[in-house]
Amino acid sequence: PTVTLDYRGLGQELVTSLSKGDFTAAGRNFDAAMKKAMPPDKLSEVWQTLQEQVGKFKRQTGVRMSRIFPYTIIYVTCDFIQAPIDVQITYDQGGKVAGLFFVPTQAQAKYRLPDYARPGTYQGKELIVGSSEWALPATLTLPNGKGPFPAVVLVHGSGPQDRDESYGPNKPFRDLAYGLVSRGIAVLRYEKRTRQHGTKMALLKDRITVKEETVDDARAAAPRLRGGGDVGPAPRL
Repeated sequence: PTVTLDYRGLGQELVTSLSKGDFTAAGRNFDAAMKKAMPPDKLSEVWQTLQEQVGKFKRQTGVRMSRIFPYTIIYVTCDFIQAPIDVQITYDQGGKVAGLFFVPTQAQAKYRLPDYARPGTYQGKELIVGSSEWALPATLTLPNGKGPFPAVVLVHGSGPQDRDESYGPNKPFRDLAYGLVSRGIAVLRYEKRTRQHGTKMALLKDRITVKEETVDDARAAAPRLRGGGDVGPAPRL
């Protein structure tokens, strides 16, 4: 019979081990890559550094779950003396830990507009980047007024990122877009293929290279800026 894993319980147990200083137990279900990257002594160092930044651990206050096929992601919300933190644990289908992060809790953190943004001087247009099979929702942020404007395309780093490269309450790509558009530069940003089409990408995992994950969509995004009259000529790729 198929065994259904209690991912929430596994995540809470991992955090309990961290809070007790039992780093061997905390890393017991790490996959091979995680065991190599974060052995018990390294995990102890990371936990200590976290408490130096946000104060000592107090208690667990909640747990929630999301899925990005084929992974299950558990967020164990914890109170530290100075701030709440989500311990973000990524599990593979076999219940092994494939990723561990400590991020500002999504439950309380809110995005703040950067001081250099100038609301009212720009507008956003919703577009689609790429072909029908790999179509990606996108936002073109444009200065008010008559173009054409200089323009840039923001290209993701690693991981299944959204168009803002959201991390906790932080949205660095949105910040960049607002900063550049406030200075007269249009900005195109889009959902990363591994986020928008995570299931299809996972099925192709043995054939995916940086070309399929990143380069093809960046190449598709640049021509999306041409010919509309809003931006100046883009270089031919």
